[in-house]
Amino acid sequence: MTPTERKRLQRRRDRAAGWVEVNVRVASEKSEEVRAFAASLPPPAPPTDPRQLDLLGALDRQLSRSASAPENPAQGALRL
Repeated sequence: MTPTERKRLQRRRDRAAGWVEVNVRVASEKSEEVRAFAASLPPPAPPTDPRQLDLLGALDRQLSRSASAPENPAQGALRL
């Protein structure tokens, strides 16, 4: 794997975790201020997968339907 491919994979993992890499040019006398500011930023919020939230809603709907439906032999089967 080339260094370029490794960096691409690292950026993809970081993006999935809510991070992005930013490069800026600043005057050398301001570099410590910029580093201190960057260090003071809170970490990103934990990522949520929108498909996971949709799945929870679908499961709730399916469970509420099966609770109100009469018992049948295939009761253990969930269909999404």
